Amino acid sequence: MFLQKVKEYWRLWHRLFLVMVFLCILLLGYAALVEYHWIEETEYTVQSADWRGREVKLAVLADLHARQGDGAYLDDIVNRTLAMKPDAVLLLGDYMASHPGSRFATSMPAREIADHLKPLTALPCYAVLGNHDYVHGSAKMRAALQGIGMHMMEGRRERLDIDGAPLDIGGIRCLFTFRTPGRIPQPQKGVPFILLSHSPYGTSFAPQGTLITLSGHTHGGQVCLPFIGAVFSIDSHVPCSRSSGAHVLSGHQLEYVSRGLGSSVLPIRFCCRPELLLLRIRGGKS
Repeated sequence: MFLQKVKEYWRLWHRLFLVMVFLCILLLGYAALVEYHWIEETEYTVQSADWRGREVKLAVLADLHARQGDGAYLDDIVNRTLAMKPDAVLLLGDYMASHPGSRFATSMPAREIADHLKPLTALPCYAVLGNHDYVHGSAKMRAALQGIGMHMMEGRRERLDIDGAPLDIGGIRCLFTFRTPGRIPQPQKGVPFILLSHSPYGTSFAPQGTLITLSGHTHGGQVCLPFIGAVFSIDSHVPCSRSSGAHVLSGHQLEYVSRGLGSSVLPIRFCCRPELLLLRIRGGKS
């Protein structure tokens, strides 16, 4: 009798184990084959009392992490971006994948990435670099992007003219790489100012008067739990609660953290679809 019960329990646990293994394989397949490149197009609207022009549409791209063989995916991102008919494109860094020599991801070369992104430069394009770009050699990525006509914005501010109305774009260097922001461009009174920062930590250094700081880096957590969200942050300065979306920080600083379009280390996403953001700027009370 005892041995019979042991055998029954063993069969039960064996079946449960097989079911768990099957579910894990199913979820891993979904994360790698379905959600990994299942782009979600999102919109966020900011009002500015300083803005006097028509509504502005800005496409925001973060964390491409382009791997060998991702050419069709990059082309899809570019086509979707142009279909949004934005006034300008803002790019937030980490164009290259993983680290040199990584067993998990072989990055697409900088020049090839730039070639795929070149159609975007029919519009004004403003960019900063991310930590993976610095690991691979920032000079190569910067030169490739400048070579197709993108404006590299680290430590700089430039004026974007929208039908005669001024909008300023600025950027700071990657705070995951350097931990200090270097030169911080300052807003001009009466002109809306958007700050580009690869890491959300950059919001802490946004000057007073910044309309919004845009960042990526976190991938939204990349692997999240339903109803809970991100359970891990790759940056000790950025809590899980700030892994994605809009947040108002102390000093009334507004940030938007993009979930990005690629992935770090393993090519998987779960409950955290890649994000292509359309930021709208309108006049009115902030």
